[in-house]
Amino acid sequence: MSFRSSQVAECVGGVLFGKDLNLEGISSTTKPREKTVIFCTSLREYDKVKDVENSTLVISQRIDHKSYILVEDVKLSLARFLDFFFKEEHPVGVSPKAHVEEGTVIGKDVYVGPFAYVGKKVVLEDKVKVYPFCYVGDYTHIGEESVLFSGVKVYPRCVIGKRVRIHSGAVIGADGFGYHITKEGIFKLNHIGNVIIEDDVEIGANTTIDRAMIDSTRIGKQTKIDNLVMIAHNCEVGERNLIVSQVGLSGSVKTGKNVVLAGQVGVADHVNIGDSVQVAAKSGVAKDLEPNKVYGANLPAIEWSKWKRIYVYLLKLPELFKR
Repeated sequence: MSFRSSQVAECVGGVLFGKDLNLEGISSTTKPREKTVIFCTSLREYDKVKDVENSTLVISQRIDHKSYILVEDVKLSLARFLDFFFKEEHPVGVSPKAHVEEGTVIGKDVYVGPFAYVGKKVVLEDKVKVYPFCYVGDYTHIGEESVLFSGVKVYPRCVIGKRVRIHSGAVIGADGFGYHITKEGIFKLNHIGNVIIEDDVEIGANTTIDRAMIDSTRIGKQTKIDNLVMIAHNCEVGERNLIVSQVGLSGSVKTGKNVVLAGQVGVADHVNIGDSVQVAAKSGVAKDLEPNKVYGANLPAIEWSKWKRIYVYLLKLPELFKR
């Protein structure tokens, strides 16, 4: 692929300074190459690549360089560039090796790959893509331009909005972990609810979102969920949340808008998390969190013998308080 610096500037909405070069792709600041466009988010990154020959840099401040594009937001410019020059392409058509049950409604330019299963009375709106080995349960509705990558499992009666991307191995709508313990044994609570995923959500590989027992587990618009996340039954995740890998939400957790849960955060059941809350990695959340605050209670790794001494002191704290 080849393009000119001026084409990049037009695509990202920036201003080109210096030479209008002929470029042959993109490279990173860690492995820069000649004749490429390089996006620099800081002057520190610029220092790494300023001597690369015949390259055009994209940066948010003026620099002394032979060819650069001045923009307000480098990451946003990168997103626009990748979407324009490396646009994702998907196939069209229903494979003869796919199994589609009776009563399914299939829109225009839909793809259903080999060995995919689409259940009874499913609705696949225009440009939906169901890749090989996916399972879409009965009465599920999938909005236009949504993509289920290979191996996604969607249980019956779930609702998936428009432009949703679900990556391989994700399971949507499995039973919640709900049981009643009695003297006679452990009785399962049958989960008859569903999962509703609103528009423009992305769900990472091997993430699980359980169905509600009676109502709906809901994921709000524009929320982005990483790989290996667990969202339990009856949760209501708000709009524009960022949920990072290995986060676990127990049952009936509610989050507001613009919440960020960093890696390995665990949230106890029935906790409410307010708007614009950020929770640091490895933190445990056991009670409601007020909005617009940053929370965290984690212990970074320290040298093992030092930690053992600290732990001994921790055990002696009750004795010290008595004194």
